[in-house]
Amino acid sequence: AGAYRDGFTFIGASFLYPDFLERRSDEWGSSNVHACGYGSETGYRCWTDWDDEVGGTLWSHWEGMESCTTGDTIGMLLNLDEGTLTFYKNN
Repeated sequence: AGAYRDGFTFIGASFLYPDFLERRSDEWGSSNVHACGYGSETGYRCWTDWDDEVGGTLWSHWEGMESCTTGDTIGMLLNLDEGTLTFYKNN
């Protein structure tokens, strides 16, 4: 982490992908979603597979999509059994 001290954005930063893929294990399974994110200004969600020239990154609209502003609280619930990520706002 010290090598990336001057600002850190990992989704879309393809120069970081080899570092993340190096730590891949069998526990990752066959999923192509290795990280996900939320853009608070737009409400967009994204994911990456760390493997593409473009990062395998997909930014997209989604049902219930909302942006947030100062004072909002965003929560995320990752359900590995169901393979879902749920976002909560001020809840």
